[in-house]
Amino acid sequence: MNIRIASTSDIDTLIKFRFAYLHDDVGKLEDEQVKQLNEQLPDYFRRHIGNDFTAYIAEEDGEDAAVVFFIRVEKPANTHFINGKTALLMNVYTIEKHRRKGIASAILKRIIADARAEGVTCIDLSATKMGKPLYIKNGFVERGKNSTEMRLEIK
Repeated sequence: MNIRIASTSDIDTLIKFRFAYLHDDVGKLEDEQVKQLNEQLPDYFRRHIGNDFTAYIAEEDGEDAAVVFFIRVEKPANTHFINGKTALLMNVYTIEKHRRKGIASAILKRIIADARAEGVTCIDLSATKMGKPLYIKNGFVERGKNSTEMRLEIK
């Protein structure tokens, strides 16, 4: 297995894995959603790769087997991220035939080491049921002692 950092030449691969993740997470997408994603994603990746966005691609048996998105977010410091450097994991996705081989876990270990080297103080994510054991095994804990993960969708 080889883990590499995606470049702008990998945008088509990143889009393919984003759609695969979304299909597994939410099911069939509406035509308008597909259209909007196809319009937004290439531009997003071009603008953010090499800046605040890193995609890790794992190759296995000569093919792209898994992708994880790592997004850095600098916030005003507080007691949970004292230097303000935080990150978000998204789109942790392994192609079905490559699952249960430790690929996603290997990528997470690499990301955690890279984040530590960059001074990132915490990494947040939203876990799917399938992914939750992977994150727990790699040291992630549920948040929520004094807070609840919440969202307001603006439409």
